[in-house]
Amino acid sequence: MNGSAALAGAPWDGLVAEFRKVILKMRPRADAELIERACDVAARCHEGQLRRSGDPYITHPVAVATILAGLDDVAELDDQTLCAAVLHDTVEDTPYTMAALRREFGARTAAIVAEVTALDRLGRRPARNPAQVLTTITSADTRVVAVKLADRLHNMQTLQFLPQATQLRKAREVLDTYLPVAQQLSMHTVRSELQALACAALIRNQPLRPPRRRVIVALDIESSTSRPDPVKAELRTMLYELFDAALRSAGIGARRRSRFTDRGDGLLALIDPANQARLVNLVLPAFGQLLTSYNANLPHPDGRNRQLRVRVVIHAGNVHDDDNGYFGEALDAAFRLLDAPLVKAALREAHGPFLLVGSANADDSGAPYGPDRVGYTASHRPITAEVAGRQYRGWIHIPTETA
Repeated sequence: MNGSAALAGAPWDGLVAEFRKVILKMRPRADAELIERACDVAARCHEGQLRRSGDPYITHPVAVATILAGLDDVAELDDQTLCAAVLHDTVEDTPYTMAALRREFGARTAAIVAEVTALDRLGRRPARNPAQVLTTITSADTRVVAVKLADRLHNMQTLQFLPQATQLRKAREVLDTYLPVAQQLSMHTVRSELQALACAALIRNQPLRPPRRRVIVALDIESSTSRPDPVKAELRTMLYELFDAALRSAGIGARRRSRFTDRGDGLLALIDPANQARLVNLVLPAFGQLLTSYNANLPHPDGRNRQLRVRVVIHAGNVHDDDNGYFGEALDAAFRLLDAPLVKAALREAHGPFLLVGSANADDSGAPYGPDRVGYTASHRPITAEVAGRQYRGWIHIPTETA
């Protein structure tokens, strides 16, 4: 394929030529000529602009498009999306107009750029509400959201060149807004790297309270996002009440654990390691019984739609916290184990109302939380999850009966 004649001798021709090779390797059927032309236009529009790192600005949109090209978990990505990624800052940051973009690259590419620009402006409003921003992003076209996530990922990769206050703000935005979005789109690789980069920025840029070792218990409701809003709200309320009742029945009151943290479709509880044995031997069996009783007493005919089926993970490690909440690699590992596709599939196959994922370092002594440490009859399946390049092992425990 011949490159554009306009590229010959241009200062950015080597970058664009390398990008074309990457695109053709990752997506052999891509219209490399079209994408190369978008790079030529973007490079000319951004000529003379530099990033905080001192790199030519064109390196950013090319990096965003490269991230997108490597994603295998977003089926909607196409040539127009890659063009939009390359051009996503031109209309807002250069004299290039939306009319020119639409004329040269078509209405679909222009629409994606326009929506990405709108999301950028929404996030910069001083009185922005994270929940409102999250709702707006998740309601956007999947291709638009994918471009925005790739844009934020590259910005996080180069975060060290920004002022400290900006680093902290952007890291917290990732945890509050972009991780749930990436999870909803099943963009697990992007989610994992965003989470690692955000936590690293928080640890690097602010004085922290000393980390505390905690038993991490996270719970998620099966298929909660597909329920009507009133039903979803009822399920979340019941999950809080039933798990709190199970903890109290084992003598683990508010002073022996943190306040529950909302996870959207579930909750997070951090528990004093001294209560590990009670958690395993008393709380989980009681929780299983309470779930079974709740589901059995649901009214018909919509009782099935209101049933509680729950995935639970137990992990342990050092947890950081600041005024905005909890974070750290131990939490990342717990969530990745909980959200693994194998775990979700196992719950769909299970007859009971919940299953447990125990990590390989779930107890405070460092002993593996393996099949021999389950306090009730269960079947077991090994599982692994990766966080920041490290492998975490665990087991899926599917209770066959409660104690």
